[in-house]
This record gives sequence, C-alpha cells and structure tokens, in this order.
Amino acid sequence: MIKLAILALENCMQSSVTGPFDILSVASLEWKRQHPDETIKLFDLRIITDDGLKVTCFNGMKIEPHMSKNDCNVDIILIPVIYGDLTAILSNKGLIDWLYDQNKKGIFICAVCAGVFLAAQTGLLNQRKATTHWHLAKAFQKRYPEVILKKEKMIVDEGEFITAGGATAYMDLCLYLIGRFGSYELASSVSKVLLIDPSRRSQTPYTVFDFNKGHGDENILKVQHWMEKNIADNISIASLADKAGMGLRTFARRFKKATGDTPLEYLQHLRIGKARTLLETTGDSVDTITYATGYEDISSFRRLFKKTTGLPPTAYRKKFSLY
Repeated sequence: MIKLAILALENCMQSSVTGPFDILSVASLEWKRQHPDETIKLFDLRIITDDGLKVTCFNGMKIEPHMSKNDCNVDIILIPVIYGDLTAILSNKGLIDWLYDQNKKGIFICAVCAGVFLAAQTGLLNQRKATTHWHLAKAFQKRYPEVILKKEKMIVDEGEFITAGGATAYMDLCLYLIGRFGSYELASSVSKVLLIDPSRRSQTPYTVFDFNKGHGDENILKVQHWMEKNIADNISIASLADKAGMGLRTFARRFKKATGDTPLEYLQHLRIGKARTLLETTGDSVDTITYATGYEDISSFRRLFKKTTGLPPTAYRKKFSLY
C-alpha cells in the first residue's frame, strides 16, 4: 500500500487537491477489481495542511484536511497547483525545511505547475531535471537557475522527485503514479474509466508565444502593430527598419532588446500563431492557411509549424479544432 498525502496550501487550486484524491481513489477501486484476493488497497490517501487547519483555495472554497503535516507518515507527498502570488508560500521556512527533511528520509515529492516552485525552494532540485507550466518557465529559470528545466515536458521523473506541467497535469501525474506504483494495465483502465487522455507527453502544442508589448519603445511597438495587421505580406527586415525610421543594425538591436526576439523570430511566431488560430476556428485548408499567413512554400510551412508546436498542422487541428 502506498501512503500518499496531498499538501493543501493557501491559494491552491482546489481541483489539484480533490482531483488527485478522486483519481487515485478510483485507481484503488480498479486495483481491487483486478486483484479480488488483495486485502490491501493500492493507495492510502489523506489531505494534509501545514498546521492541520482549513485552507482557502484561490476560488474561495475551503479544504478541510485529515491532519497536519507533522502528524502524517507517508511514502509520497503531492504539492498541488498554487495560483497567484507565491511570495508567502516560498517564505514559509518551516514548510520548506519539513519538505527537505521528508525527502531526506526517502519520501517521494511530487509537484504540479506552480507547486514546483515550492519543491525547488528546498534546493533539492538543483542539478536535477524538472518541469513546470510553460507560462511560468522564464520566472522559474530566473529564480532557480541551477534546476535543469524541461519546460516542454508534461512529466519529469527524477527518481524521488516527479514534477508535472500545467494546472490539469495533475491528471497526467496521477496516471503516471498509477502506472509506476500499480501497473500500466491499471493506468490504462483508469484512463478509460475517467476519460483521461493518456497520451499527453509534451506541453509544446499548448504553448502560446508571449508578444511582449510593455517595453516602452514606441518605434518598435509601432512596427509590432504593423506586422500584426500585415502578416500575409511579403515582409523584409529592411522594410521594417524603414518603418521604424532606423538603420538595419540599430533596428535589429532595438527590436531584440524590446521584445526578446529577433525581428525574423517574432514574425515567425506571429505567423504560426495566426495559423494556429485558423486551424482551430476555421475549416480552411492547410494550403489556404499557408498563404494567408505569409508563407509561399507549403512544405516549409508544415515543417516550421511542426517544429514550433510539436504537431503537424492536420494533427494540431484534430487536437484543438473548435470548428
């Protein structure tokens, strides 16, 4: 029997606490069905908090724990999604020291999304691989440069540390834990019972590019707006420099400083972003979308699209289409 505690925290996402509790409870029921002679259930679950008192989730809902962190004896601790400002939780030295001590005793630490920040705050992830939500990747890398971040991964297993990507990646994590501590057959069965997609391996198809416009360089901002409106045109970097009223080298330097990307990289992100929207919301052919986003070579567009999103255009449409 695996004793697993879910550490409910102030401003956590309720579903990332109750969701794993439900999924792993179903796994125990399925395990019993597959092994009717077993007298011990697969997972022994409990919800814990720092002090044993209720916590308030980011949405205002309250979670009442079974016990405090100091009263539990477990094999695995799961840190859920924390939503919003992380300052208070990352300043909780008592909690951080407790997590450190628990891991040193051989207890597994699992963390989801922004919860990975709390795991990293212990210092135990230094020189190890980890993942977190793609949108938090830059902040995470800045704060924890010694952690080897694999932001494209949905799950990263480093032995006694397992991290998961975005907010709903607790589902992927649960299937992973069921497979690792139960069986792959059981994980497959639970995925079917609960209609959870077991094939998610990468965050790349979900990643949205951040078009930085808060840099304060008005000339560059003017060019950014023009690029958005004229995405299908044959755009040269020289013509963009002219619109900014700058020489080519000065423009390239200013653009990179302002946006974090070269003009060509930025233009490609704009075009691929537009292509994604068209694939999601229209029935236009890939050929039509290629030309509508400023590309002339369909094969080149397909290669670039797959490199950027991790999926070919047709597979992307199948996965995300709203049309």
